[in-house]
Amino acid sequence: MAAVLLAGAPLLWTACTDDWNEHYDIVPGGMAEQTSLLEKIQADPDLANFYKVITAIGAAETLASPQQLTVFAPKNFTAEQADSVIAVYKEDKEAGLKQKDNRAIKQFFQNHVALYSRPVSSVTDTTIHMLNRKAMRLTAKSTSEGSIAGNNFNGMRICKNGILYKAENLQMFFPNIREYAELNGVDSLSAFIKSYDKYTLDEISSVEGGIVDGNIIYLDSVTNLSNIMHNQYGFINREDSNYLFIAPSNEVWAKDLDAYKNFFTYAKTVNMRDSLQDVQAKLRIFQGRFFNMSKTTSYNQSIADSLVNTLYVIHQIHNPRKNVFYKPLETILNGLKEVTCSNGKLYVDDRGVIDPRKTFFTRQDLQAETSVNFELPQSNNQPTMKDSYGDYNICKWDSVMTIEKDPYDDTKVDTIWTLEENKSKIDKTYRYVEFNAKTASNHTEVTYTVPTTFSNVYYNIYVVTVPGRGTDKMVTDSLSSYFTVECKAQDLDAKYVNMGNDAAGVPVTKDGYMLNPVTYTEDSPITGFADLKTQANFSRAYASNAHKVDTILIAKAKMFPTSSISLDKGVVQLKFKSFGPNASKVKEKTYTRTLRFDEIILVPFATKEEAEAAAFDLDAFNDELLEQKRGEE
Repeated sequence: MAAVLLAGAPLLWTACTDDWNEHYDIVPGGMAEQTSLLEKIQADPDLANFYKVITAIGAAETLASPQQLTVFAPKNFTAEQADSVIAVYKEDKEAGLKQKDNRAIKQFFQNHVALYSRPVSSVTDTTIHMLNRKAMRLTAKSTSEGSIAGNNFNGMRICKNGILYKAENLQMFFPNIREYAELNGVDSLSAFIKSYDKYTLDEISSVEGGIVDGNIIYLDSVTNLSNIMHNQYGFINREDSNYLFIAPSNEVWAKDLDAYKNFFTYAKTVNMRDSLQDVQAKLRIFQGRFFNMSKTTSYNQSIADSLVNTLYVIHQIHNPRKNVFYKPLETILNGLKEVTCSNGKLYVDDRGVIDPRKTFFTRQDLQAETSVNFELPQSNNQPTMKDSYGDYNICKWDSVMTIEKDPYDDTKVDTIWTLEENKSKIDKTYRYVEFNAKTASNHTEVTYTVPTTFSNVYYNIYVVTVPGRGTDKMVTDSLSSYFTVECKAQDLDAKYVNMGNDAAGVPVTKDGYMLNPVTYTEDSPITGFADLKTQANFSRAYASNAHKVDTILIAKAKMFPTSSISLDKGVVQLKFKSFGPNASKVKEKTYTRTLRFDEIILVPFATKEEAEAAAFDLDAFNDELLEQKRGEE
């Protein structure tokens, strides 16, 4: 291959003008020249500083090997510049970086050496790959970023293992997104990424040498530098990628870090609680800023329309606008400094454009039927409750609407979800869980542990109840259930304290209605209220609707002292217990002690005022309406 490539070189150059030949000062003799690239560089006094560097950083062997290469050696390379490159090499070596990952190797030496022999003529316009895998445009006269200009050369020397060009100046390093962040003033971000760099064994490339004590021993082990952050959020370090990355400035990083740390206060018993708080806060600054431009979704047809970050899940039912940024050129990217990198675009965020309410500070849906989330009470090491699972059908929100009066305020109306017997209007099937006491004398009880919650955040908490099923899965003969909720949370000493269980903060006294805004109709009589009123804690009871899927507010603006993010177990517990009626009323089927839940919803707010204002905004839980609004936007 080398003979063919070099044999064609004289033919190529005979087609060039005399001026071009004189400019490149082609060495007479062509293939008769038997010196290597290394020898040619060593013998040229103009390249003495370049030779000094390649020998000091262990790169000389590469230029003496039979591999056909093209070297763009800088002619005007000073001794001071050479010393600075050598200093970087020593620094990275002392830090434990292997030769192939050393910045002096990747950003200097490999940036001046291309694979294969690459002759240049007055009509050359092609893409070549450097040893550091950078794809560079090789042209006769262009001086654009990411290119090598032929008019920068001072002669072409054909050697036995390639071609040597004497360039007037250094070949500028064209960084990828991660490399640019390391080089240009976003070092808070860079330090965080770099802290996760780790060498891992490449088992496929390594040579096995047998098994000793159950472990594989390698005769020749190959390790590669990897980073779990790239694996999880985006490969902004790869040359074959195409990313858009919004990098926070050092000022934005410091501001967000100070704010987000409040969300991650851990109990004093948590190991390395301060370090965990710091890491979790930094992750929240970092994670929502990656946009893979090689992939498109229905929300990301063009950058002018929307951007979808790498955390977006295409089937995120309850949060269709989470991790989606509309009209980015007019919003989050507007006015930011844009930098073209070798694997995409980097924008320097100097004002904090990533709203946490679009990424991590969002609604959380806990599926009630997931058994790892709930715990049944025990007696003699045996559950005193039983749970079963089922499906329920609901209509599309916009296909069936019923307007009824708000029981709290006669001047307001309430849009409710109503089930109809017309099967053609049934749209979706959902899973729910049903809890029952094993004996008729017991009340039904179940405790949910919320797996992930922030500290110092105001939560509104809701439970979605499901009516019973009659024949053919339609709600025709179901009953209401009444229940109490006890909310407990772990404090700084890891003790569980009662957080209160009255969502409104005051007892319900108006007309005897339960706390949640339930509208009772002729099909759902309120007979039996007198029986409930005689029992204790009536003001803390909630009522499920017998005829529709219902979203009930069970806690308003609750702040928890500690966080459970990244812990094995949650720190917030919600205990549900059926409330009334007495045994005779159960027998008469006036009420039921059965609890049927679909999910528990937690919505975080930064301030108490925001949480209180949004507490009864049930439109926030209408997924069909969210989809419709998103389409209109």
